[in-house]
Amino acid sequence: MPAFKNIAVVGGTSTIGQALIKSLLTTKGEFDAVILLTRDPDSKVSKELAALGAETRKIPSELSATTIPALTESLKGVDALVSVIGAAGLSDQVHLIHASVQAGVKRFFPSEFGVDLDLHAPSIPFVGAKVPIRQLLRSPDIASKLEYTFVENGYFLEGFFSPFFNWQISGTSVAVDIAGTGDVPVTVTLQADVARYLAEILRADPAISRNKTLKFEGDRFTWNQARELVSSAVIHVPGVKSTFSTTYTSVEKLEKRLETAQGHEWVQVQLLLATARGQGLLSHNHNKLFPNVKPTGAKEYVAGLVV
Repeated sequence: MPAFKNIAVVGGTSTIGQALIKSLLTTKGEFDAVILLTRDPDSKVSKELAALGAETRKIPSELSATTIPALTESLKGVDALVSVIGAAGLSDQVHLIHASVQAGVKRFFPSEFGVDLDLHAPSIPFVGAKVPIRQLLRSPDIASKLEYTFVENGYFLEGFFSPFFNWQISGTSVAVDIAGTGDVPVTVTLQADVARYLAEILRADPAISRNKTLKFEGDRFTWNQARELVSSAVIHVPGVKSTFSTTYTSVEKLEKRLETAQGHEWVQVQLLLATARGQGLLSHNHNKLFPNVKPTGAKEYVAGLVV
């Protein structure tokens, strides 16, 4: 039986959050409680998860120092808290950490799920908000009271093959603008598979993941290999002409764009640059720790994408 018996998830209505909660609820009675911490227990997704067996607890709409007492109350009895908070709320995890300490939570999983943060954060400003969270969790005062687990998975597979990464895929029409030369490998993992690995960590001996960084990898490929995968998968309908357009944007041009980029583009260009510089590739992975998880490969994903 799992050592963590009461699991709470904040950001549980996200893609990873929903998949994680559903995975934890797969075996009835495996956990004493699977808890969705949500600002809106009456939302459609919250109700759907509750119908599956999740307990819902309302948390303040704003995470701040003044709401720590309310957050602490919401975390009573929780053994492990998994944060799947989006980018806009990453810095607010400070308050979740302090509330977790006060509530006696044993383990905290911060919302990371990306590239090797310790290695690449200084050169990818977009992920900078995650750094203070790691520093706080590693600080002697917090580390003596609260364990942590960091999970890295490279890029999300769904995100890579999307317009955000300059892919335009529509049936027999495909266009892609590749960052750099296209010969640098990148790690990608399906969000549902990230959730499955998280669930397995929570089921396993806590010592395996205590105060560690675990890396999981669904697949790895270069941009040019990804292009060939999509090209091979494009459906050729009789009488319908298929088109495939490929262009390349150099690292130098991307760096120039970054100088004036703002908002959405500022994030996009940084992530494109990271793929071209090799920063999106994990050095190794811990997939073998959980052989029951068979992650979706890029070929399988792309085959369904172009249908």
